Amino acid sequence: MTTSLTGSPPRVPGHTPTRKRSNLPLLSLPATVWVLAVFAVPTMILLASSVLTYDGAQVTTDLTTEHYTGLFGDSYFRSVLWDTIWTSIVVGLTCTAMGLLVAHFLVRSRSRLRTLVLLIVVSPLVSSVVVRTYGWLVVLQNDGLLNTILQWSGVTDRPVAFIGTWFAVIVGLVHVLLPFAVFTAMSSVQSVDPALERASRDLGAGPVRTFFRITLPLIRPGLISGFMLTFAISLGSFAAAAILGGGRVQTLATLVRERMVVSLEWGEAAAIAVVILVVSAITVGALLWAGNRSRKGI
Repeated sequence: MTTSLTGSPPRVPGHTPTRKRSNLPLLSLPATVWVLAVFAVPTMILLASSVLTYDGAQVTTDLTTEHYTGLFGDSYFRSVLWDTIWTSIVVGLTCTAMGLLVAHFLVRSRSRLRTLVLLIVVSPLVSSVVVRTYGWLVVLQNDGLLNTILQWSGVTDRPVAFIGTWFAVIVGLVHVLLPFAVFTAMSSVQSVDPALERASRDLGAGPVRTFFRITLPLIRPGLISGFMLTFAISLGSFAAAAILGGGRVQTLATLVRERMVVSLEWGEAAAIAVVILVVSAITVGALLWAGNRSRKGI
């Protein structure tokens, strides 16, 4: 048997790289089928449902755009759309800022509290969103823990109505989505070489200047990914708005449920779901473009 001087394995007759590449389509077939079944087919059904004509419980194949024109001609829908977008922006920015602080502590600190903080961050993931949201309902109601503390400390002499406000919805969403922002920021902070920060401080820069001139540009793509993730999930979240909103806070997700279950306007419900999908896609695309521009500028 002959052996190559470069140490590479001897070429086996009939076993060429071309034959390996020919197996790639077969290997990717299960993933392709899974993506089509879970993502592509439901999306196509949703898009079709938003342009079909409904006659009571009967569906005809006549295509129409009246569901979209009716929605965007309705000032109430436009106000709900705007409220949902700005709420998702606030939730995304809050989760990104808090996630960065927690991630920086978990990665850089040598404190013994790191394990406890990590446990607190991970613990919400072992319970359902509904259970966590009902926990905030107990804390924020008129005779709940927060109102008890406010009245005991003398901040207010009567209960504050938190339930049914945007404040309660934002608090519930931030609690649910914060772990996603923390884990996204942790991977970015871990990728920064601490020697760069030490070199900046040795050259006379303070901690704040070092963070904004050295650390922040390097972790900016990770922060954009964290905001993108929390914003997109918040845009379609239902439980927080339905439970903590108390029926007085309306978002796109609760509006979909109202049009489907209460008024039985399935075409408009599908059109609202498509609007959520389009807003998420536009935001993700814009942030990916900004992230690529930021990465090229480093």
